[in-house]
Amino acid sequence: MASFIRFFLNFWKWILIIIVVLLMILGGVAWYLSNKWKPLLDTQIKQLVLDSSDSLYRVEYTGLKINLLTGNASLKNVKLIPDTARYKELERLKRAPDNLYNLQVESFDLVRFHPSRLYDSRRLNINSIIIDHPKMIITNKRQPYNKVADTVKKKSLYQMISKALKEVRVGEIQLKEIDFTLINNSNKKSKTTAIKNLNLNVNDLLIDSLSENDKNRFYHTKNVDIELKDYKIATPDSLYYLKFKSLKFSTLQRKLVLNGAQMQPRYTIPAFYRKVGMSKDRFDISFNQIVVTNIDLDQLNREQRFYAGRFILADGKISIYNTNAFPKRPSNKTGKFPHQQLQKLALDLKIDTLQLRRIQISYREFNRVTGKTGSVNFANTRGNIYNVTNDAKALAKNKFMRAQLSTLFMSKANLYVTFNFNLTDKLGAFSSTGTLGAMNGIALNQITDPLAMVHVKSLSIRKMQFNITANQNVARGSMRFYYHNLNVQLMKKDVETGLVKKQGFVSGIANTFVLNDSNPIGKDNKFTVGNIYFKRPASFAFFKFYVKSVLEGVKGSVGISKEREQSIKKISRKVSGIISDVKSGIEALKAKRKENRIERQEKRKIKKAKKELEKVEDQEKKDPEVTPKDSVQ
Repeated sequence: MASFIRFFLNFWKWILIIIVVLLMILGGVAWYLSNKWKPLLDTQIKQLVLDSSDSLYRVEYTGLKINLLTGNASLKNVKLIPDTARYKELERLKRAPDNLYNLQVESFDLVRFHPSRLYDSRRLNINSIIIDHPKMIITNKRQPYNKVADTVKKKSLYQMISKALKEVRVGEIQLKEIDFTLINNSNKKSKTTAIKNLNLNVNDLLIDSLSENDKNRFYHTKNVDIELKDYKIATPDSLYYLKFKSLKFSTLQRKLVLNGAQMQPRYTIPAFYRKVGMSKDRFDISFNQIVVTNIDLDQLNREQRFYAGRFILADGKISIYNTNAFPKRPSNKTGKFPHQQLQKLALDLKIDTLQLRRIQISYREFNRVTGKTGSVNFANTRGNIYNVTNDAKALAKNKFMRAQLSTLFMSKANLYVTFNFNLTDKLGAFSSTGTLGAMNGIALNQITDPLAMVHVKSLSIRKMQFNITANQNVARGSMRFYYHNLNVQLMKKDVETGLVKKQGFVSGIANTFVLNDSNPIGKDNKFTVGNIYFKRPASFAFFKFYVKSVLEGVKGSVGISKEREQSIKKISRKVSGIISDVKSGIEALKAKRKENRIERQEKRKIKKAKKELEKVEDQEKKDPEVTPKDSVQ
């Protein structure tokens, strides 16, 4: 945001310089005509531009009109063209400027420039200037020798015009549909920024001996209004578009307004992960409006410090998606808490209040084990963050950044949290408190079923209160979790079938012998406080570390201490072994029964065959002439 404002401040400087050059041309021509009363040749105008620019620029146009009776003047199809060969020569002479301008203007019109004042007192007073569809290309190449020159006080705009004019005053300046391109050749890799359909309106421009130091003016003006519509640019990693429907900035109000701001993924979820090839958060962010008020333009312009009163994010959606179907590339997140990163910013800043209004936040994660996606959401998030700063002077007065936030957890229960960040602590110290209101715990299945394979059959949450004191290494605190009727169903993925099945026996053990079904519990209302002690793994970012710390308190509150958790694992392994042995025994018994059944069938067949043979033998004894074959037939 600050970079946008700084860019437009520099942009106005460039515009102002060009306007002054054009005004000097028309003003000088009008004054010369009024005094000399003879034609001024085009060559003389062009020579004026050459002389004033050290032969770096030439000017071209198709028509020059000046009406001394009405006080109107215009230039058509104006072109200010740089001489690149001359620029190289100036580079060799170490006189080349950092910026090279290439300008085209369809029309440059002056309305009522009051010739009498110009003639009598060399004061150029103009009611309005209209510049239609200017196309500007600025090539920036920082010259090392200009750094030395920057330490020497440069000529003011008044000093530049003082030989020809005592005063320049313009009531209004309109620049319509500006096409602007900035080519930055100052680094090894050239970078181009293009902006189209930019409108700029200026009120009460005054250049005289006193206006330079007038604190009620910004760059000699009472106000500059900037409006930019339908802007879009790709992020450096090419994964997202940064977009907004409109941007409005006023130097008088010291206010910036962005409407319809978005950070939009360029790819669908499958295409995104095919491109990045790893497990990584995918963001989709939008805000109906972003407003920055009370911007200190003098601090930003003169000292490169961004001071603002209020930064408002309103009516937004923040959607985050991840998947474990791709490999993770863990990195060390130590020293990268939000308030630590704030202190590393190159731009000094101080925002009195960062305000959130009606923000919807959701996180979804696909689990390849269950084949399902878990989700958690925070609806209607709102609140204030105070003293957002990395400025040394501001930190000397107050080293804490405070946050007071409220939201609807899982769109069901009120959640209120506070943070107190120590902005000067090298280990990133912070503290936090939180209160969760009543809710039906079944809503937790949206995340526990797919991601933890734990199904909450019943849970009535009355209230949850916690406090945490932490730094980048460890979190300590306590949890007071009031609930009743806790009953869970544990699940496990079958290795052979790949299906997620219920663990009825293990679940029964957990509910009966491990988990406290209520807190407080029993006739004496014994209450279990959940202790929080969690060492942060190096790969854990701030939010994950914070959530895991809170969960440590929840586990302690429901009866799962470190010791009982280890005990549960041992019991689970033993039960799994017993169940496996029982299954093996059952399978062996089934096999034995099958074997016995086959043996009995064979015995019956043998017995039947014996009986048939005995019948044949008896028949032979009675009738010897009958062969066994005939008998059988």
